Amino acid sequence: MNLAMFISKEITKKIILSLLMGFVAETCLAGDILTLTNALVFDGKVTKIKHCQVSFMVQGTKYNIPAADVHSIVFEDKSDKVYTRYLKQLEVDPGRCVNGRLDAGSYHGKKSSHIAMGFLFGPFAMLGTALANPTPEKGKLTGKMSEHTDLFNDPDYLECYQKKAKGKLIGAEAIGFGISALMILLITPTYLKGQ
Repeated sequence: MNLAMFISKEITKKIILSLLMGFVAETCLAGDILTLTNALVFDGKVTKIKHCQVSFMVQGTKYNIPAADVHSIVFEDKSDKVYTRYLKQLEVDPGRCVNGRLDAGSYHGKKSSHIAMGFLFGPFAMLGTALANPTPEKGKLTGKMSEHTDLFNDPDYLECYQKKAKGKLIGAEAIGFGISALMILLITPTYLKGQ
């Protein structure tokens, strides 16, 4: 074998090996990188960003992560439709979900009346609230006090508003139910002693 053929074969091997290593490295590092607020980092694929949450696929398993838990997302492909839709969403109004949560937390429902409902009806009050459909129009003060009345028909705003309002009201009802359960536990031994 002559020297030119030997060099040619070695160069060809190195080129093939380099291409193969590059392909393997690219497939290992391919994907979107999601960093959570607790500093955990995941490599996978962002499938959707909507309604204050990020849908993220890791090794065939889909996770829905609240946006509040996401520190950052690095997209592998800047022309990806999820990424471009997200950028368009940000251009429109980045705070629709946040505004919905703030309005529901500040203005929706009377906490004291829901504590009383929880006290009187317990889990049935919580179930009724879970099945209810709270809207800004049904919130006694929301329509009067909110600065975001233009968002009352926006789907993102409404979904976040409903989740926050339900959580707030169910929490108040759980307090009422807890008070009634505690009273029963305190009164029952006294009542039984008197018998």
